[in-house]
Amino acid sequence: MPLLDGLDNLARYRYVTGDMASIHKRPDSPYWRAFWRTTDGTLIARSTKLTDRTKALTFALECERAEKMAGAGALTEAQAREIVSDIMRRAGTGETLRCPSVREHLRDWLASKEATKAEGTTTRYAKSVNEFLDYLRDRADKPLTSLTARQIEGFVTARSAIGLSPSTVALDGKVIRTALNKARRQGLLTTNPAEAVDLPENDSVERGAFTPAEVKMLVDAADGEWKTLITLAYFTGARLSDCCRMEWESVDLAKGVLTYTQGKTGKKVAVPLHPDLREHLETLASVDTAPKFIMRGMADKGPGGRHGLSESFKNIMRKAGVDPQPVEREIGVRTLSRRSFHALRHSFTSALANAGVAPELRMKLTGHKTESIHQAYTHHELETLRGAIGKLPRLAKA
Repeated sequence: MPLLDGLDNLARYRYVTGDMASIHKRPDSPYWRAFWRTTDGTLIARSTKLTDRTKALTFALECERAEKMAGAGALTEAQAREIVSDIMRRAGTGETLRCPSVREHLRDWLASKEATKAEGTTTRYAKSVNEFLDYLRDRADKPLTSLTARQIEGFVTARSAIGLSPSTVALDGKVIRTALNKARRQGLLTTNPAEAVDLPENDSVERGAFTPAEVKMLVDAADGEWKTLITLAYFTGARLSDCCRMEWESVDLAKGVLTYTQGKTGKKVAVPLHPDLREHLETLASVDTAPKFIMRGMADKGPGGRHGLSESFKNIMRKAGVDPQPVEREIGVRTLSRRSFHALRHSFTSALANAGVAPELRMKLTGHKTESIHQAYTHHELETLRGAIGKLPRLAKA
């Protein structure tokens, strides 16, 4: 029997008779090994990772105690954690058994992200976490180790059932998966149950862009601060939320530059003022009385909802006669269009590309981190592409 190799006679007697838990040390290892039997007589062997004989024997006896309680059906999860804690304390490892609840771990994970991620990103993470905790209800306060793949799969199914888009549901699942991966790396979980859950495939819609003529039509059809909002978005490429909360201190009219920090990425971006935007801002500055925000009425409004800014922009598009280019299918609870307010960001990038501005300069102006993301925002006009093809030399005729 390989387990008995290298044992003295007393140890052999104890293993064969099942007298009590024992320890032994192989000649080639500094650590003691613990041996005990299950209630059905199966011999269990585990390394204690301990060099002290007394502490190793304590380890073996505690394991035997837990085994007997489990065999009698009297071992609860709380008792098992208590036994392991006793082993660690008596062994003098200096460590304590960590077993946070699902809620505690996810809250701690969110707190760690607040220090490293932009506000917009942590806000999105928090939404997924809160939705998951609401779904679990009382189960969120159970130990993290009790979380199952079936529960996570139920959450994903429930999110899809209320009509959310596949990309939104997939993002929720990825957030939970990432948080649990940290638990696995910390040793709080042996495996990540979220890894066993299939997430829906992204069913995104290819976004469109506005031509300069269409942007002019939108500005002309807009009233009040909407004229400023559309002009600002087109000539800076900033996102809707960033445009709404743009402050006057971000604008240096003398130097002709606008500097702001993106809410989604936390990246600081400096954009030289286009003459049209500069002229518009100078007009506003001449009549405004030292406000904080360029558009005070927009600063506290949200983008979504039936009465949000996105819906208001759709009304401006209809008034201007600009086609939103709706898709033929519905995604989740929304009927999406290829062109929305965010298309102004695409238009900014595309206009620069069609004017021959290099990708690296465009990425600096938009704040895009990768070329693959930036490429999705770049829509080359057919005539620009035709001009590029026209630069190829013609083949000599035979």
